[in-house]
Amino acid sequence: ALKAAELSVGQYPFATELLLLKAQLLSDLNRHEEALIVTETLTMMQPTDPEVLCLRGNIHFDLECFDEAIEDFKLALPLTSEPDELNYNIGLAYQSKSQFNEAIQYYKAAVEVNLHHDSALYELAFCLEALDELEGSLSYYQKFIDEDPYSEYAWYNLGIVLSKLERYKEAIAAYEYAIAIDEVFSSAHFNMANALMSLEKYTQAIDAY
Repeated sequence: ALKAAELSVGQYPFATELLLLKAQLLSDLNRHEEALIVTETLTMMQPTDPEVLCLRGNIHFDLECFDEAIEDFKLALPLTSEPDELNYNIGLAYQSKSQFNEAIQYYKAAVEVNLHHDSALYELAFCLEALDELEGSLSYYQKFIDEDPYSEYAWYNLGIVLSKLERYKEAIAAYEYAIAIDEVFSSAHFNMANALMSLEKYTQAIDAY
């Protein structure tokens, strides 16, 4: 694929789609420094292209240049059609620097755009746990239920936080609400089974699994 991209770029050196593809392939092959050089060319040609900025951010992230990654992602944020994913990426970069408060801010922004962003919700709970703020965050999760009581994801994520707090009975109740709304919500069944295991209710856990 890289050979094909390079041949194509040789024929059409100003085709941004081909340069972007070449940079992505170099990144996929862990040739990050070469990929960055291509993205610099692309940035000069299209300085406000969110795809280019996101790719450059991902490459900087892979190189553990987290400050540069954050800068790239923030430049792309007002230009992107996927603000949830970009906020999530910024959160990950801050989390990699152990700046949990900043990470929480961006994970919350991702979730507020897309409540179904499971990865952002999971990492948000991780950061809250790292700062010993899970208990205080319950009202934040309850807010989603108040806004949409028929959201299976709102109940599911409340269940995750309650499980992390080892409040298993309440967590099971939250998962049950999620399953009542969506009977085939497999993650809710699975997490409920884990909570039942923690309460040594093995027969019910087997049924949930």
